[in-house]
Amino acid sequence: MTGPKSSISHSQSPISQSQKEWLLIALLLLIMVVKGALWSLAFPLWQGPDEDDHYAVIQFIGENSRLPDVGDEILPDEITLSRELADVGRLDYNPEQRQGWSDTAVGLREAEFAQLPDAARTSTELGITAKLMHATPLYYMLAAVPYRLIGYEGDLLARVYVQRLLVVLLSSPIVILAYLIARILFPNNEWMRLTIPTLVAFQPQLTQMTAVVSVDGFFFVLYSLLIYLCLRVLRDGFDWRYGAAMGATFAAGVLIKPTLLSFAPLVALIVLYDWWRSQGRRWPVFGAAVLMNVIIILPLAWWMQRSWRLNQDLFYFNPVLKGHRLIQNPFYDYAFWTHLRDYYQSVWGGIFTTWWAQFGWLDAPVAPWVYHLLRFLTALAIVGLVWGLVKFWRVRPSLAEWRQGQTTAPVIVWAFLALTILVPIVLLQFYDLSFWREFGNGRGLQGRYWLGTIIPMLTFFLMGLLLLTPRHWRPALHTVLRVGMVVFNFWALLYYIVPRYYL
Repeated sequence: MTGPKSSISHSQSPISQSQKEWLLIALLLLIMVVKGALWSLAFPLWQGPDEDDHYAVIQFIGENSRLPDVGDEILPDEITLSRELADVGRLDYNPEQRQGWSDTAVGLREAEFAQLPDAARTSTELGITAKLMHATPLYYMLAAVPYRLIGYEGDLLARVYVQRLLVVLLSSPIVILAYLIARILFPNNEWMRLTIPTLVAFQPQLTQMTAVVSVDGFFFVLYSLLIYLCLRVLRDGFDWRYGAAMGATFAAGVLIKPTLLSFAPLVALIVLYDWWRSQGRRWPVFGAAVLMNVIIILPLAWWMQRSWRLNQDLFYFNPVLKGHRLIQNPFYDYAFWTHLRDYYQSVWGGIFTTWWAQFGWLDAPVAPWVYHLLRFLTALAIVGLVWGLVKFWRVRPSLAEWRQGQTTAPVIVWAFLALTILVPIVLLQFYDLSFWREFGNGRGLQGRYWLGTIIPMLTFFLMGLLLLTPRHWRPALHTVLRVGMVVFNFWALLYYIVPRYYL
């Protein structure tokens, strides 16, 4: 009797914890796709940051089967006319106003969008400058494929929403990366492995940026993939497989958005650290580094020579130097130290709010008390991280134990993750100073530029709050944060975005 029972028990064994987690992450991925589609339907045409300019490049490549070149700096007339119909650019930074869609309380002038002539897809007689035609082209090249294959015969709205759905599909895998990163950081903590992806999936600003036509959503995925690969190198060591994967990811990211160059010092630190600790295998590490750099340099060199020819800049199209953006009120008495102070104050002010929840063209904020609450929780999390560092310093996890899956990640890993958050802020401040030197003012930094760090940011946020929470209350805190972020997401959609545009 014992034998058969044992056999039956073994054949009907329940699924493992890892399989359960993967099923939940698959469900979360599906929810993120559906949620992204809902948000994309809620945003009227061209209400995402630079959405019309991003779409214009995709349309140009899809219609002409080539990249924009010298002389291709003008928006297609279809987009110029649609901008006028969509009231784009008239209400920036004024949340008290409403869009002038039609004579009715709710209406998107769909009939007028549908009546735009097909010839306007390629004509440029209206002569409005397109500011992204000469930007890094990889994402636009990829998006031009579904532009031709799906909905090509449809009107402008149909073609735009195909592109919005593409953004949702390409950006949703960030949830999987959040889970994979959490598995590396917390091999023995299933609560963390599920809470972190949930917070990422429902973070409101990320949801908006991955629901409109933009390169940013896929860029965030590649940025997160680089973080994941670097963590794998810290755990497993650097070899040719990681070199090839990191090189391809870095090259693709730069050809989508050159701001990924801010990650270059971090990759270099990771490789140098592994070379330093790899007694007896330094030549394989060196060879993998050479492979990685070759994979990066070849496409980057192509873009640099092309960008210099088109933009007179090695990496990007400068709208100020090209006359697209006019500096009408330069602050020539804006002293260096004043600029420096204002920039770093903005991290806690404008960058903080536009990282969490400020929609459209940063002209639809949520209630002030929400930002105050988030600042309070962030300050608590910072206190908790400092307290935890002091309290557990003497019993901190070792690298060897972590590699065996016995403990949480060691200090070197958390230092790297902290740098992924801090380095972009510092480097973008130097970028901002270039405007200060040339034009006497600064551009500042929008929080959406910082969303590539969303996984480490929310990981630290969660850890800091947990470290201040008694152990027996921690499951409840996980539940509160998960539910709270889901409610925050749908509350933002139903009480801010929908009323902003339709009520």
